[in-house]
Amino acid sequence: MSIILSTGNILHSRKSGTQDLVSELKRRMLLWADEEKHTEPALSFARDAKLEIPPNPREPMFSTADSQDPKAQIEITVKLFFPPASSVAARAKILERALNQLQATARESVTISHLVLSFPEITFADYDGDDLDDEDDSTLDSSISEQDIFDIWTTAIKTAGWYKVRSVGVSEFSTARLEALIKFSKRMGLALPSINQINTRDCCMLPPSLLALAKENGVKLLAHNDALNILPDESVDEMVSFLSRKGLAEAGDKWSWEWLLKITNVVANRGVVCGLGYMVEFIKASGEI
Repeated sequence: MSIILSTGNILHSRKSGTQDLVSELKRRMLLWADEEKHTEPALSFARDAKLEIPPNPREPMFSTADSQDPKAQIEITVKLFFPPASSVAARAKILERALNQLQATARESVTISHLVLSFPEITFADYDGDDLDDEDDSTLDSSISEQDIFDIWTTAIKTAGWYKVRSVGVSEFSTARLEALIKFSKRMGLALPSINQINTRDCCMLPPSLLALAKENGVKLLAHNDALNILPDESVDEMVSFLSRKGLAEAGDKWSWEWLLKITNVVANRGVVCGLGYMVEFIKASGEI
């Protein structure tokens, strides 16, 4: 069994950090379960059963126009967070499954300007002490290999065309990692990464080597403020426990999140965020996608 939860546009109720995400997921779940007149059929707890909590219809996930300039172009950036301890093969399935659910939830054809891949094993480390030109990648406690990244990147580029994704980017890549990915993409004839997101705590101290590499290859270096532990296990347990008390999930089972999407809508000509939302899938910890 799986549970799909979509927040809708939370832009006007957001706070900050992980609590923002968790609180908005809880808010949407509570509203759906307690206030909206949803008509859920008798729920089966079979392995392939799915409970879907859709976005609030009053807070649509996708912005189609800017209220100040209806003709302005809206760019949609989707950031895909992979769960910890998932294999390369699993992440290939996760990528397709998440994008498929995104399009289904949108209920209309949506063009994604940027798809950003976030690997839980990777955090930005591109300097050593005060020497910003020193690479520190070798000291990272990372359980993902360079080849794993290449394999997932290849799948992402090939999958992008099926779901109207214009470009693919990454998050938290150092100079060494980004350069390796660019060289691999050029060698294999794949599209280069369009974006490299760096956490706000590090983005003011970017090394010249990364700036030069990004400029040379047309990679945008953008800041993000997503928490390292984006969705803690205890928060998942709390939300599923609530659904269990409502008879909408099996009590006593261990659940985990399988993928998480962050959807950001930006007015292109003004750089103004006009929409922000999340989608997440929960599965039983022993389940397989």
